[in-house]
Amino acid sequence: MAGANEEVSAWLDAAVDPLVACDGDERISFLNRSAERLLDWKREDLQGQPVSRLFPQRLHQHGDQSLVRYLLSRRDALGGRPTRVLAHRRDGVEILVELTVGASGEGDQERIILSLRRLHEVIDTLREPLEQSNPQDTARLVETHSSGDDLYRLVVANAPLGIFHYDTTPVITACNELFVNLIGAPKRVLVGLNLLSLRDERMMRCVRETLAGRSAHFEGDYSSVTGHKLTPVHVRFAPCYNDAGEVEGGVGIVEDVSERRHAERQRDESLALLRILFDSAPVGLGFLDTNLRYVRVNERLARINGLPAEAHVGKRPLEVLGRGGPATEAMLQEALDSGAPVVEREVDTEAVGFPGPRRLITGSCYPVRTPDGHLLGVGALVEDVTQRKLAEEERERLYREAQEAIRVRDDFLSIASHELKTPLTPLSLRLATLERKLERGEHVDPTTLRHARQHLLRMTGLINDLLDASRIEAGRLMLHPQPTRMDHLVEHVLQAMEAQRGIHELRFEHPEQAVQVFADPYRLEQVISNLVENALKYSPDGGLIRVTLQIRGELALLSVSDSGIGIPEDQQKLLFERYFRARNVSSRSYGGLGLGLYISRDIVEHHGGRIWVESQVGQGSTFHVALPLLGTSAAHPPAGPSERRLH
Repeated sequence: MAGANEEVSAWLDAAVDPLVACDGDERISFLNRSAERLLDWKREDLQGQPVSRLFPQRLHQHGDQSLVRYLLSRRDALGGRPTRVLAHRRDGVEILVELTVGASGEGDQERIILSLRRLHEVIDTLREPLEQSNPQDTARLVETHSSGDDLYRLVVANAPLGIFHYDTTPVITACNELFVNLIGAPKRVLVGLNLLSLRDERMMRCVRETLAGRSAHFEGDYSSVTGHKLTPVHVRFAPCYNDAGEVEGGVGIVEDVSERRHAERQRDESLALLRILFDSAPVGLGFLDTNLRYVRVNERLARINGLPAEAHVGKRPLEVLGRGGPATEAMLQEALDSGAPVVEREVDTEAVGFPGPRRLITGSCYPVRTPDGHLLGVGALVEDVTQRKLAEEERERLYREAQEAIRVRDDFLSIASHELKTPLTPLSLRLATLERKLERGEHVDPTTLRHARQHLLRMTGLINDLLDASRIEAGRLMLHPQPTRMDHLVEHVLQAMEAQRGIHELRFEHPEQAVQVFADPYRLEQVISNLVENALKYSPDGGLIRVTLQIRGELALLSVSDSGIGIPEDQQKLLFERYFRARNVSSRSYGGLGLGLYISRDIVEHHGGRIWVESQVGQGSTFHVALPLLGTSAAHPPAGPSERRLH
């Protein structure tokens, strides 16, 4: 008996049509290989399961009968003809099949057989021959019909787009090969597919719209329910009408938009990159149309123009930039008219009337065209170069100062070597003279020794000035202040310089009372000596040197006047700088290292005083020193006649 069952199973598996067998309780006992392929089930998974699992829930009951019992009750009425129903695949897809139901036996011995047949495509069905009374007319009609139908098939089959047709069920009844390739499922699976069993709600909405007589569009990633392919598609749905004007189904035209999506993605990425570059560029960028109205500006240009970016759109530079608008529009119009870029025009915002603080801006503009040469507008590139220009000016200033420092250094080295050599040569000669006289036992003239000592003192003074300048620069110049009679100190200095005055006249105007200050006598004497030496040096032979000391309020005011060459006004503020020599002073005619006034200024300021000069070229100079009197060291010295000459 087992062998007989196996033989029957083998015969059933060899059958082309899908077959399902169940018992009287409508539980599946067997299905052949064709049924497994059609329904995507394995027989071992369905054995013992209700046969209703093979059909949608809505078809399970017909009145008080199951689907199977209902079809069995109508078997005689159907006369063996199959009934079209929707079957349920394992993956949930509904497919249209022709179902024939038969039964044998009764009670526990009842056996029910379901024969299923998948509907073929309409395009593959055979045409029935037409019988006409006139053979020639019939031949012509059949030939014409056949040629038109074949042409239709040819067009559909070779269309560059996927095409499918569905009825009002709505079940796919036909499709071309390109649609099959796009979806990625066999034609035998697609034909008979119920579109309302798809998972994509948007797709099903389009189908409903079509059956209601309205066209619809779907675009998205279509995920095949019969396969595993994900395809970006654009589907145009349109209703189909019969001769009575009623909707009898619909047609879908499917386009694979993978390449378009890729191109759009590349375009979007490029636009996003351009947008990032545009918005984050370190310079101002803008685009204006051919009517010179802003289309877009980045944040940098918006900040330069002093308005938000959105406030530019649709406006002309005249409306945005105020008085600076005409110059800007003229440059932009020049680029439009000439068709050539206008590069790096520098603008001083203050000069052209731009709003806000003064800035230095460079602007460039260029025509913007499509690939075919159509003029779209003009692009603008604007850079605020204020800081860069200021930095360049500062570098130039520092460079000039460095060059001047090098020149001053070279002049100083030349002057210093000359000044040190000047007393050294006569000192060497006089010492050699003394040496010869002593060797011969001759009498030594005291004048020779005195001159030698004077040269030695001069050289010592030059060296001391260099040392003092070095101490001042390092902040190590030490003072030892004590109560000092300034009037006595001035008299002492003038007496000591009696031998140096030559034919000059030194006149000291004494104060009416004693002048006492709290100062370092040695350093204060150094200041007085420097001022008197300069007066003697730069005055013509026989000129008058007037020294005045007086009390003004809580200050002692010393003035040294000469009738010498004077000092140019623009040089006076530099007179107290290290190594400085006025340009009307010849180093060959007037010796010195240019350190005396520099040292004097530092000494006076460390005593809480001030020093300044009044001078006119060719009319001499007067140097003033103001120091607090003893007991009033907190007093502030006067600014003098001209604050800009004060040091």
